Amino acid sequence: MTNLAGTLTRWAATALVAAAAAGPAIAASASGPSVFQPSKVTFKAEYRGITAGTITLSLLDVGQGKYIYETRANAGGLAKLIVHHEIREASTFTVENNQIRPLSYVLDDGSPDTSKDTRLEFDWKAGVARGQHEDQPVELPLKADLQDRMSVQVWIMQMLAAGEPIPSIEFIDRDEIKAYLYTNEGTAKLKTAIGEIDTVIYSSTRPDSTRVSRFWYAPSLGFLPVRAEQQRKGKVETVLSVLKVERP
Repeated sequence: MTNLAGTLTRWAATALVAAAAAGPAIAASASGPSVFQPSKVTFKAEYRGITAGTITLSLLDVGQGKYIYETRANAGGLAKLIVHHEIREASTFTVENNQIRPLSYVLDDGSPDTSKDTRLEFDWKAGVARGQHEDQPVELPLKADLQDRMSVQVWIMQMLAAGEPIPSIEFIDRDEIKAYLYTNEGTAKLKTAIGEIDTVIYSSTRPDSTRVSRFWYAPSLGFLPVRAEQQRKGKVETVLSVLKVERP
């Protein structure tokens, strides 16, 4: 249980879901609703077989061409003894010429202490992202397709809906730019709390890492993921499984 707080924070940051209505120029899934549709998805989180709480992911249209994609993680059961606050991670982004561009990013552990928080502002004209991570200043160079830890999830679903291969992905993770490899692992029919669903499976890892994340995306739901697992050294540590999907 000692790593539970970090696990919830990490999954609140890297587990994906949902997107917002960005207009007819954005590709839609041929077998389901548009990827860019406001959504709210609730997952059960388990850590090493123990229920750790719930994670809710939402995509909100906040007007003027801006959208917020956020996760909120709440501990449950014994995890409440370790994680006392709601963990929130969010990206505010816009879509320009079918390209997702993050505007700001925040990771807040819910406590008054900011020593574990991250906040970034994207200055595309100046070509830099500036902010703070764990109370230390951050300034990183931007390039055209660079994302943050949340906006990259919407970008992945956009690529899947368009039928395009997912290349190596770069995004800002806290205070540095990291690259991940995505691999198509085929399809599966998955039994879930919301019924039996056809899915496509992708794994994600960094070069030379022993940690692998695996996602089950549902084309019929606009490529929302309905399950996610994280493995370390070949053993499954964390599992997210869908409990509920809500759409306006």
